[in-house]
Amino acid sequence: MRTKLHSLLVGASCALVPAYAHAQSGLTLLNNFSANQGSGSSAGEIVAFDSFTDRLFVTSSANTLSGTGATTAISGGVHQINIFSLDSSAQKTNAGVIDFSSAFGSAANMRGLSSVAVDPLGRFGVASLIPTNNTTTAGKIGFFNLASGAVIGFADVGFHPDSVTFSADGSRLVVVNEGEFNPNVSATGLPYAGTNAGNVNAPGSISYLDIAGIHSGNLAALPSLTVNTRDFSAANLASGVSIDGLRNSNVSAVGTSGTFINNVPVFNTPAPEAIEPEYASIRGDKVYVSLQDNNALAVFDLAQDKWSEVKSLGTINQTIDATDQNAAGAADNVIAINKTVAGLPMPDTIGAYTVAGKTYVVTANEGDARVDDRDISRFGDIAGNDSMNLLIDTNAPSNFPTTQTGVRASDQLGRLNVSRLDGDTDGDGKIDTPTMIGTRSFSIYEQTAGGLVRVYDSGSLLETFIAGDTGWLDSRSDDKGPEPEGLKVVTIGDRTYLFIGMERTGHIMMFDVTD
Repeated sequence: MRTKLHSLLVGASCALVPAYAHAQSGLTLLNNFSANQGSGSSAGEIVAFDSFTDRLFVTSSANTLSGTGATTAISGGVHQINIFSLDSSAQKTNAGVIDFSSAFGSAANMRGLSSVAVDPLGRFGVASLIPTNNTTTAGKIGFFNLASGAVIGFADVGFHPDSVTFSADGSRLVVVNEGEFNPNVSATGLPYAGTNAGNVNAPGSISYLDIAGIHSGNLAALPSLTVNTRDFSAANLASGVSIDGLRNSNVSAVGTSGTFINNVPVFNTPAPEAIEPEYASIRGDKVYVSLQDNNALAVFDLAQDKWSEVKSLGTINQTIDATDQNAAGAADNVIAINKTVAGLPMPDTIGAYTVAGKTYVVTANEGDARVDDRDISRFGDIAGNDSMNLLIDTNAPSNFPTTQTGVRASDQLGRLNVSRLDGDTDGDGKIDTPTMIGTRSFSIYEQTAGGLVRVYDSGSLLETFIAGDTGWLDSRSDDKGPEPEGLKVVTIGDRTYLFIGMERTGHIMMFDVTD
């Protein structure tokens, strides 16, 4: 199943681990090589493999910035797809680049190339393209020829397009438009000057295209296809569906002075601009979408042309390693999985699949903070703009101290990055339950008549397995641990397998999810 596996692998070096959970075959590293070529200088991130041409398409996108402080702006950059031809043993040959840097007129008008995907029928490829003014100018998708790499043309989609996904039968193309929030903090290295200054938002959405009529002889028709874009405004919600109570990390505007969010909000009905979709998977007429920053899943019914479900994922109690200081001063301190903490799943990549007539959705629960990180802090921070003392409930059953002692000590939960928005269980505006972003796990949901129901979570399994790998350095336990991010569900013979990639530790794990 080389075709499917290459859809998961990313440009970073990966240490492949044995098959897990009753898998009947293992993984063997065939090749490892730089994803850069030509004038591109960024690391490879998103990968798509075309089995018809035996070509690998890898995103390479980097900006050139000019100015300083509040006047920082994009002055140029390279936004391209690197093409590699692979032989039967996965040895590669550089096969050219597809340059999208002038998609918005000039490289200075482009913020990034965020994703790439190839048609399962081998007709064409597509890339998602983000303009500099990503909250005031619509994004685009760029179509390209898989054999020649020639750009076919462009189509407008929603704001800040992220992932692109084809249906398995090649009849539909779905673009997930994140509508990512722009905080007014130039220190992040992103440009917030001019007309697209900070604290600006745009509605998250999906765009979908009917591509059933496209064939090798009419690829030129792609840019003129109808693009249907649907955000989360009331008109696009089916009867009884609501976005009430969804997590909204953009609840308050913070400036460049270093201010952090300093009130625990009540999540009422967020504006459509607060919804940030991340990834989609298509099963029949249903499009399953992760709303990562909102800690939710959504289902779009293509037949109804409506969002048919929006499900808040709540929290999962996980036993984790909450500190990177288990052996003070040691560079290779061991992982100690001994703290139970509430976590927000906040899934990134998702995959929908069917077993015995039932549809399931599996999620990689990575977690994600705001672009400016103003919604998270170490639980033990007691001074400065990011002090948690204004937010924690010292009268809670845990009786959190205002000094860094007890549960807030560095060898307890003090080093753990927790949300500044979540964990108020009694409605008094103070945090009663420290809550981490991401759960270091994957979850499986079943589509039932009443909606999506979680039927499995991997708990501490991923982190426990990695703890036994002597090559792992304990430098991320205080943040999101191994960060499960990318996944792919494939069928091999009569078994269904999940492949899941850990962004921070470079592991790929294989699970049998047939049962």
